[in-house]
Amino acid sequence: MNRQLLILLTGRIITNFADSFYMIATIWYVKSATSSPFFIGLTSAVAILPVTIQFLYGPIIDRFSKRKILYTAMLGQGVLVGVISVLYYGHLLWLPLLFTLMFLALSLSECTYPTESALIESLTPHDQLTKVNSIFSFSYQTLDIICDAVSGILIAFIGIGLIYVTNSVLLVGTGILFLFYLNVPRSKKETDVRTGRFLMQYKEDFKEGFLVVKKRHTLLSLVFGIIGMNVMATMGMSMLPVISESTSEYGFWLTAVSLGTLSGTILSSQVEKFALNRTLPLLSLWSGVCWMLAFVWIDVPFLPYLLFALSWMGIGIIGIYVQTLIQINLPKGYIGIGFAFLSSLLGSLSPLGYLLGGVIGEFTSGKFLLELSSLGYLVFTVYFMLHPKLKKLNNPLSVRFEES
Repeated sequence: MNRQLLILLTGRIITNFADSFYMIATIWYVKSATSSPFFIGLTSAVAILPVTIQFLYGPIIDRFSKRKILYTAMLGQGVLVGVISVLYYGHLLWLPLLFTLMFLALSLSECTYPTESALIESLTPHDQLTKVNSIFSFSYQTLDIICDAVSGILIAFIGIGLIYVTNSVLLVGTGILFLFYLNVPRSKKETDVRTGRFLMQYKEDFKEGFLVVKKRHTLLSLVFGIIGMNVMATMGMSMLPVISESTSEYGFWLTAVSLGTLSGTILSSQVEKFALNRTLPLLSLWSGVCWMLAFVWIDVPFLPYLLFALSWMGIGIIGIYVQTLIQINLPKGYIGIGFAFLSSLLGSLSPLGYLLGGVIGEFTSGKFLLELSSLGYLVFTVYFMLHPKLKKLNNPLSVRFEES
């Protein structure tokens, strides 16, 4: 990888480090303060809600300096998390205020993902995209494993407040890194911008980007299937803090997720040559079966964590596939806005999933809901095999299936 990709990767690693501890600390704070499955689910719903508005960032990403977007978002997020830490130590962290600040901070964070994806595509040779995407995922997911494994211990021994302070420092540091060291070439669209007609240009770009995505019929069919799968998965994920008796146990579940996703990231480049209409249904089936068995046999020592990790191994490969398919099948010059639109679609119903998980969790058991959520992967398998467009995708991952 070139120097700019390494700087981008370094920033992504630091940000993921901060985000991991920040989210775990927030969820555990809400559980300690309320002991309510509904509020735990609501916390996760608010955290995922910014994903649904990524499409609003698209025209800005393609039209303005991606470097400025990245360092502004990081610095802003760092300041907001700093405010949360001050309120926590001042015993003024009212839940609605926490949710508002968390939403604003994560909204800034979410605009960095399509921006970075657009930069990866522009800085990487076409035939190396899967490899570079895998390297990025592998690197920061490795750190996620460490964070998830020690998060419970850190929260127990150093406290939630210090976690917030550390996050703030890390995010501001990442913003400074991008400000002084990130240097990427300007695209043609960036040189065309005129401040006076920004709103008119934004409207034109938004409409153009929407039409570009709308024409990707096969890609959208895949995305809609993933959306349904995500809703079911998030319903179950909202219950992990509920079934955990301590921060350490919650950390074990998150470690299983990270280990599985990391393994999937490593294996993704090994299976990319196989036909999509074989690989994706099999991966989804594998993930659903392992997920279900993990909670059917939840009382067996260690086995549930292993099965959950195996489930997320398949999910990790699917994640790399979806990201690469979006990058390959969008036209040049529309990667930023297209990725933002599709990311918004992918996360559009996830907040509803977390919220439903919290509501249903009030009346049922977390274990039952986690077992039920595995059905999303099994349904996606059937959907892919029966869909008239998807079942014909006998090409490998690196081959474009949409018109340029």
